[in-house]
Amino acid sequence: MNLKYIKLKDSVYTTTQTVLNDSVLKRNQTSLTSLLNYNTTIYLKENGLGMVSSPSFRGTTAQQTAVLWNGININSQTTGQTDFNTVNTRGFDRVVVKSGGGGVVDGSNAIGGSIYLENNIKYNAGFENDFFLKYGSYNTYGLDYKTGYSTKNTSFSLGISRQGSDNDYEYLGTNRTNENGQFNNTNISSTFGFKLDKKNAINLYTNLYDGKRNFSLPTPNALETKYYDFNTRSMVEWVSKSSYFTSNAKVAYITENYRYYPNIARDYNTYGDVGSLFVKYNLDYELGRMLFSGGFNYNHNNGEGSDIQHENRDLGSVFLGLKHKLSKRFMYEISLRQELNANYENPFLYSAGIQAEITNFYSLKLNTSKNFRIPTYNDLYWEGFGNPNLKPELSYQGEMSNVLHIPNASLTINGYYNKVQDLLLWVPDVAGIWRPENAENVNIYGLEGILSANKKIGAHTINVSATYAYTVSKNEKTDKQLIYVPYHKLTTAVSYSFKKLSTYYQFINNGEVFTTTDNDVEHILNSYMVANFGIEYNLGKKTNKYILGVQVLNLWNESYESVQNRPMPGRNFNMYLNFNI
Repeated sequence: MNLKYIKLKDSVYTTTQTVLNDSVLKRNQTSLTSLLNYNTTIYLKENGLGMVSSPSFRGTTAQQTAVLWNGININSQTTGQTDFNTVNTRGFDRVVVKSGGGGVVDGSNAIGGSIYLENNIKYNAGFENDFFLKYGSYNTYGLDYKTGYSTKNTSFSLGISRQGSDNDYEYLGTNRTNENGQFNNTNISSTFGFKLDKKNAINLYTNLYDGKRNFSLPTPNALETKYYDFNTRSMVEWVSKSSYFTSNAKVAYITENYRYYPNIARDYNTYGDVGSLFVKYNLDYELGRMLFSGGFNYNHNNGEGSDIQHENRDLGSVFLGLKHKLSKRFMYEISLRQELNANYENPFLYSAGIQAEITNFYSLKLNTSKNFRIPTYNDLYWEGFGNPNLKPELSYQGEMSNVLHIPNASLTINGYYNKVQDLLLWVPDVAGIWRPENAENVNIYGLEGILSANKKIGAHTINVSATYAYTVSKNEKTDKQLIYVPYHKLTTAVSYSFKKLSTYYQFINNGEVFTTTDNDVEHILNSYMVANFGIEYNLGKKTNKYILGVQVLNLWNESYESVQNRPMPGRNFNMYLNFNI
């Protein structure tokens, strides 16, 4: 294995990752929620279709999953999490899911796992165009256009996406419909790459998201509300490569702006505005079979809101890493990180692991790590309620992965343990006022299985993928399972293609979840099984593709909720056209 040019953040030698590429992105709905729900072990909590959506990754809270845009953490500085329904997957070339602790390389929030949203910069590809048009039930529409042009030394791409829906689906088994649930959003992304010479390149990345949502009514007489998001991301990257060194420097600026209207009949709103500057530098040095890595991160936040006084904070860290391939079949890696800031205690983090190829078809991975999550703006600075003395959450993890490679298939079986200390919770004080504090410890353990198989016979191709997760996540003090953490989750995807015809089937089975901290059996959210089916035909010839497709979502018309009292749609349809020239 050649370790040259492998960045520390990309290391998957002793951990597990799932790569979702362009073909998978197009066959799923545009939201990150749908993509991850049907293709990973992550449990997604969605307050109705298109509404606020948050993950539970390996039994952790929504704030303990890191989301990174081209290497920059984009979790909200106010809430600490990412609303997965505000991430349009059409704006990315691939999505990578890395399981387990990643605090050393990904920073705060990477306790349950990390989600990488990546844009590729291609050279020598000429002129490319991709046009995707969708229309379906509830007046749901999607328009996506991506164009690119590249030569030997320059590369440019632009993607524009517009999505929307009346979202007025019926609640199965009732006489109600989803009222005040309409939404629309626009996403614009671009990349530019320029090779200065054979060793140096400058890359530019931008992304803009503008979303408007009315929030579905929990009861018929509830007030109608709405929410506006406007987020921007810009980054310049300088990559320099020589015989032994690889240098990567990034400077990014990210803004997050929201407006919440508690009554759409009035102009009154609450708001939050945060601007964040990121500076990241990584240097890799190859010496024989060893790869040394080092670097630093700096983050400046400037935020204010209707409930948050104007505050600035500066966060920094330095890190070191070593990968050493002792032999053809054995390697190890060690990574260290020290946080540097004046806002809270500065944790020292580590990650260590080994990979051993026991036989030609069996590999063993072992990994251990210490990870963290910093308090958010809301936790620290909410006027009258915030607590500036909060400590970061800490996580100590261990994981073992067994990887089996057989002809045309691979199977990964993971076992892990995670102890989270100083979990941040909002709890009532002696006066009955809710305030944040480091209140609880949580013990998490589980098993995962990830299967991928494909077989081609003549003009026939079959692909099968599946995931299974068994998760126990218990409050150490009460010995109760955390809310909205299912013990079991299963996904399956099967696709078949013959010449220009393709069909595919997706299936998900989410186990029951508790919705109260005392695990009251009267407040259990039932398990559910949902399936999607699609068929498409390529009308084009050779390299040009003109694909006509039809999808049936919730094929078996299952009545289900992933959040209590927030019903999801029954059987619905959409059709799409995809032109790729």
